Amino acid sequence: MTEEIIPQEDILTPKEETELRSSLDGMVAAVKSYCEQKGKITASEKRIIGAMKETSEGLAEEIIKLYKTNTQVDDMTLLEVVDKNREKILNDLLNAALTPKKKMLSEEAKEVLAMVSKELLGA
Repeated sequence: MTEEIIPQEDILTPKEETELRSSLDGMVAAVKSYCEQKGKITASEKRIIGAMKETSEGLAEEIIKLYKTNTQVDDMTLLEVVDKNREKILNDLLNAALTPKKKMLSEEAKEVLAMVSKELLGA
């Protein structure tokens, strides 16, 4: 006699959704804290923080959408979403860090981008 294995639905509970958003908010807070270390936040750092908020909210929405549209979410599918968003986050932060007129990077912006990329890439 064999037992039929019934796959369980992967759902994101309200608690897990809150934890996901909190985790991503923590990434933004870490960037903001890093920028505040020297006292004053530069304009490029403010743009980076704003872009980080926007892209992390987008990542949260994409993960939530993934769980709402699929009954089974495997690790590879979730990893693909995260990997795709790592690239988007870094590109968005770079574009935000560039000065509006001359499209240059300040030293502070370079430091923040280096810190974020190191964290995102797990190096």
